[in-house]
Amino acid sequence: MEVCKGSECLRVELVAFSLPRDGDVDGLVAESGAISHAPEFRTLNEERKRHLIELLRKLGHESVFEHACFTFRVEGISRVCTHQLVRHRLASYTQQSQRYVKLRNPKYIVPESIMDSEFRDEYMELLERASDLYRRMVESGVRKEDARFILPQGIETKIVITMNARELRHFIKLRCDKSAQWEIRNLAKRMLELAHEVAPLLFEDLYNEFIVNERDRAKSL
Repeated sequence: MEVCKGSECLRVELVAFSLPRDGDVDGLVAESGAISHAPEFRTLNEERKRHLIELLRKLGHESVFEHACFTFRVEGISRVCTHQLVRHRLASYTQQSQRYVKLRNPKYIVPESIMDSEFRDEYMELLERASDLYRRMVESGVRKEDARFILPQGIETKIVITMNARELRHFIKLRCDKSAQWEIRNLAKRMLELAHEVAPLLFEDLYNEFIVNERDRAKSL
């Protein structure tokens, strides 16, 4: 059995994204927004692209953002987190199957509040007992799809997520908020950082709000 404290094992990779021929994701969205209004939409300079994207955000015309898509591979999160994640329905998900994958050495995500509490030892004992019983049941011939019922929700899982930019922005607004649960908030912030690297104009406002501003506030404390 392995244990990860909080999000210390979280790993998020941007494995694919919409890649226009010129490699400009922001340009793809800006040109899509301009096509219905501009007589020539293929020669937008940087200033014009920024203006169009900011205008689309301001007016709420974010359907244009759906032309850009992002695919993330995520490891080191719990099933507690993915239960929340899949509520965002305008997305595609492929998650590691507990029905087909034999969990020889289960890994668990444990909240820092529990790791640092008086209940830590008792909690770890229960995780170990559940893992041991799971292994013994599978080895005795119980189907993995049935043995998995004993596994706690904190067990680590892996998942691939694809969202278009509009849904990704919606997800980030909700899950980067300080009221969001800590694990999915850490996931959303990492997804935001990666998306901002390849589409800085599309995610500039959210990056400033949830990454830059929070970093500045932390420094001032």
